[in-house]
Amino acid sequence: MRQWVVIACVAALPGVALAEGDRALSADVGWATFSAPGPKMGSKTPAEVAPDAGVSIGATYEHSIGSDFSLRGDLACAAFTGGQTAKQTADSFAAIADVGVTFRFDILRDVPYAFGGVGAMVTGGGPIDRDPQLVLVVGGGLDILASRSRSFGIEAKLASFGGDVTVFTLGVRGSIRWGYF
Repeated sequence: MRQWVVIACVAALPGVALAEGDRALSADVGWATFSAPGPKMGSKTPAEVAPDAGVSIGATYEHSIGSDFSLRGDLACAAFTGGQTAKQTADSFAAIADVGVTFRFDILRDVPYAFGGVGAMVTGGGPIDRDPQLVLVVGGGLDILASRSRSFGIEAKLASFGGDVTVFTLGVRGSIRWGYF
């Protein structure tokens, strides 16, 4: 009798999904902001400027190389308004492209993850009209698995490096998955 109880308990545990070869395509939309140094005023350190409002859209492709690690390619665009001086336009934008890795912390229904990558950022308009720059992208999120092939969740991303502009996005994300098993 004890054997059947143990077997029933093991069978009731959440199944582990082996994700090698799993692929995912995700789209996200959300809030965005930036931080950049303001105009110089004499010998004072310039104040930081930030927008009044910003939105972002993005797309991510992932290819699993194990149950916990995925290779990741990411594109994101953000539009901002505000933060300008009297001689600048109110509208500005940032476009970010990066490649990197994702680490998933668990294979259950709710899956927290972290990611990092290296890429490029192009900014323009208003207070962030700068040359293209190299960026490091770090972030994380939570995937809630609706089924084996669909998930949704939230994601936060920070893109910055040696340049002047730092971009932060926070959004909702939907994903479709295929190629598992």
